[in-house]
Amino acid sequence: MINVALIDDHIVVRSGFAQLLSLESDIQVTGQFASAAEAWPHLLREPFDVAVLDIAMPDESGLSLLSRLRQQRPGFRAIILSIYDTSAFVQSAVDAGASGYLTKRCGPEELVQAVRSVSVGGLYLCADALRALRQTRPVPKELTSLTPREKQVFDLLINGISVKAIADQLALSHKTVHVHRANVLGKLNCQTTVELVHFALQHQLLSHT
Repeated sequence: MINVALIDDHIVVRSGFAQLLSLESDIQVTGQFASAAEAWPHLLREPFDVAVLDIAMPDESGLSLLSRLRQQRPGFRAIILSIYDTSAFVQSAVDAGASGYLTKRCGPEELVQAVRSVSVGGLYLCADALRALRQTRPVPKELTSLTPREKQVFDLLINGISVKAIADQLALSHKTVHVHRANVLGKLNCQTTVELVHFALQHQLLSHT
């Protein structure tokens, strides 16, 4: 029997999942919690096989809870549930030690499948999550040398924003923006803004590419 804990601050969601999972002969929900604080002591001491964690809760995110939990119980298995399917959220969940990731658009059969897979040590990512990870583009190593402000200026320049408009938008002097632009050009081995745009096109950094 697979013992499951449900942690979600929406009682309708928790109840719905509990009813769905209770229909399966090999799964039982042995804990339901409305917050990370409520769930924490139970997750530490009770023999749950799988926890289904909402990523967004009012007191603490599911990712933070999972990270803390795995420091105490390294082999703990959890499925993150979220309305988001961006690569950043999926990768953050995997990095935090999640064994599964489901979006709230997933069908009920996927929840059951995910619980079974994760309970035996598998990794289960729903189709939306897999698609997001496959579409992730590696960040060019040159960009990692830019400061946060230089990256802001770079993003605006490659989208056709003038130095004057950038200065107004970022509440900086024209001279300061010119300095940032010069630093960006130097670090990316470009001579002009046109070359910056070519760099962005080459690395598929423009939204319309």
